[in-house]
Amino acid sequence: MTLAVLASDLQKEEIASSSLFQKHEVVFSENISLWANHTADAFLDLTFEADPERIKFLARLLPKPVFVHAVTETLNQIHPSFIRINAWPGFLKGKILEASAGDVFRETGKKIFGDGILFVKDAPGFVSARIVAMIINEAFFTFEAGTGAKADIDIAMKLGTGYPFGPFEWASMIGEDRITQLLLKLKSTDSLYELAEGLKPKTVNS
Repeated sequence: MTLAVLASDLQKEEIASSSLFQKHEVVFSENISLWANHTADAFLDLTFEADPERIKFLARLLPKPVFVHAVTETLNQIHPSFIRINAWPGFLKGKILEASAGDVFRETGKKIFGDGILFVKDAPGFVSARIVAMIINEAFFTFEAGTGAKADIDIAMKLGTGYPFGPFEWASMIGEDRITQLLLKLKSTDSLYELAEGLKPKTVNS
């Protein structure tokens, strides 16, 4: 099966080392417009932005499977026939690809990735990204309380929990702005997701 993939350099590296993609022919594209006449069996937009023109273009590729990397936005905000996945840095290297899709499209996803794709509720953050974001947020609270330096907190979490990265390393890889965006989305419906000072959006003085 041929997969057309639009990805960042880091995502390309992770795909190259991931067993999830090794049984397929992966064709990396530099520009989404090249997909207009592409003969791929499925399309993965891992640099997806939820703007109307991009969504409209991707919808024209249906009924072929269209996967989009969308951690914060849900399918009812994007397109009900897409398959939403988490492709944050670090998450493509594992043995499981976390996803959300309608019932029909879940079967499509399983035909491509088999047991390597896990479908969860179509909610902001899926499961793993939400947990990681909360760990990062708590690490910022811990640092701001003067409990430890960022490097020490990273070491303690890796040694104490076996995490592959410390929370500040994770924040640097993923991007603090992405963590903030997800936490703000979660906070809009649940006050549990209060942001640490270091993750609050920066105000610009005019």
